[in-house]
Amino acid sequence: MEHKSERAARLRHLLTFAALIFQYANLAYATAPDITFTPATLDFQYQAGAALPASQTFQIKSTGAALSFTLSITGPLPYSAQWLVLSANAGTTNTSIKVYVNPTGLPSGSYSGTITVTTPSPPANAATYSFPVTLEVADAPSTLIASATTLTFAFVTGGTAPASQAIVLLSSGDALSATITVSGGTWLKASPTGSIALVGLPRTITVTADPTGLPPGSYTGKITFAAPMATNKSLVVNVTLTITAGVPTINIGGVWPPGVLVNSAAAIVTLTGTNYFPTSVASIGGTALTTTVLSSNAMLVTIPATMLTTAGPLGIVITTPTALSPSMPATFTVYSPGPQIWAVADSASYATSNVSPGEIITIFGIGLGPTALTLYPAGTSLPASLPATGTATSVAINGLPAPLLYTSASQVSCIVPYAVAAQVGNPVNVVLTYSTASPPVSVNVVATDPGVFSMDASGAGQGAILNYNTTTLDYTVNSSSAAAPRGSTVVLYATGFGQVVDASQNGGNENNFITTAQAPVTPVATVTITIGGQAATVQTAVEPVGSVPGVLQVTATVPSGVTVGNAVPVVLTAGGVASQARVTMAVK
Repeated sequence: MEHKSERAARLRHLLTFAALIFQYANLAYATAPDITFTPATLDFQYQAGAALPASQTFQIKSTGAALSFTLSITGPLPYSAQWLVLSANAGTTNTSIKVYVNPTGLPSGSYSGTITVTTPSPPANAATYSFPVTLEVADAPSTLIASATTLTFAFVTGGTAPASQAIVLLSSGDALSATITVSGGTWLKASPTGSIALVGLPRTITVTADPTGLPPGSYTGKITFAAPMATNKSLVVNVTLTITAGVPTINIGGVWPPGVLVNSAAAIVTLTGTNYFPTSVASIGGTALTTTVLSSNAMLVTIPATMLTTAGPLGIVITTPTALSPSMPATFTVYSPGPQIWAVADSASYATSNVSPGEIITIFGIGLGPTALTLYPAGTSLPASLPATGTATSVAINGLPAPLLYTSASQVSCIVPYAVAAQVGNPVNVVLTYSTASPPVSVNVVATDPGVFSMDASGAGQGAILNYNTTTLDYTVNSSSAAAPRGSTVVLYATGFGQVVDASQNGGNENNFITTAQAPVTPVATVTITIGGQAATVQTAVEPVGSVPGVLQVTATVPSGVTVGNAVPVVLTAGGVASQARVTMAVK
């Protein structure tokens, strides 16, 4: 049982504790002024380059009696909130205070400042309150910048394409993404196109203008750089390409035919050269000719019969209105009556200027023989003139008669006499006679001038080559549908291989030129073959029995390692001289 004295002591302790609590409560109430702030915080937003943020207001209130207060500003280094300004430094509740910020010169980032409110005593003990202010500074909005807003290209047809130009693209501030598009024509190109990122470093855009196929004139295009996040949103670079017509030219040998006989009918002439346009016109002596432009390199012109009544040269000139000057004149010749030789060519390759002993050649020109094609009589010795009756064609090379294979008004084919071998290394004259003698044409005599025959007699493309089956002994014509297997045997034909072992042919007498030989005749020069660039084994190289002199039949083995295809190059060499590089065959 608790004693009375113990209960009394415990009661006294409780009363003492309650009195202390009451005392401290009264003290706290007495030292805490009743002050509130509206709003609780202030936050300012600013982007560099923009107008200063508007001031903001906060209210200082108290209940009961008015309280006086003072205001001060503090902030962290390095700026110590110097960017923060108040409309008043002291006041009495209730009141409003305006707060201003001046972020000029501050780098982007977040800044803080504190407004300290102090209430002095009386009526209450002094107290301080902290009111936070924040300032967010952002970089100025990025601007898309290009090093140029116009580009100009110039091109003269026939010249070198204009050099590419560069545009340097960058952002003035933060990273930007930009989309590049090109408009105005396929001649204008930019690299790269599509989307690019601009992060810190500039980007170089390469701009090219391709004038290929465009006629003279002025062309415009645009390169658009679009960046939605940039202040300027997009930039346009205007591009101009100016094409000026180059001075037209007529190639050497670019007039075909090079002439006609006097008093001929109107002549249609092909001109080849450069810088031909739809507006180009050919003329003779200032008189415009009917002109049809076929391409930038070829045109047809019609020379009227009225211009062909007098023998002599006619100068053809091409004029294009926008070109700086007309072409240099090219000569079209009106010939006096009689044969005229235009070219002397290997009958297989059509290479000109050289002939070799025993080579089959073709002479091109006008007035060379009768209008109708006349062949030598089969089964007889090759004649020195054709036809056998009436006005005949004959050919002399260095004064030696050349056996004829055929004659016509524009082409004559004959065999170079073997006896011209004495003139190897020297020029000789070719003279054709048909009623009258032609002016002499000079050609060079060489030991060998090989050419491989082609199927279409053009000197190019699929060769006149046979596939030979050594098992069945059958021949088939080589073609893409009948290719020669690797390792198989093929037969090809050529001319221009030079002298032969048969001394009677090399002598130059009339019996040299017969259509039927008693035994194969072999060349003096060494003959080699490459197929697809690889050496082929030559089995035989002979003038076949039954052929005219000048035809060489070569039997060879297709290299086993050659690349297959329908157009594998075939080249023959005779005495170290190569044939034309345009003949092909099919290999499988």
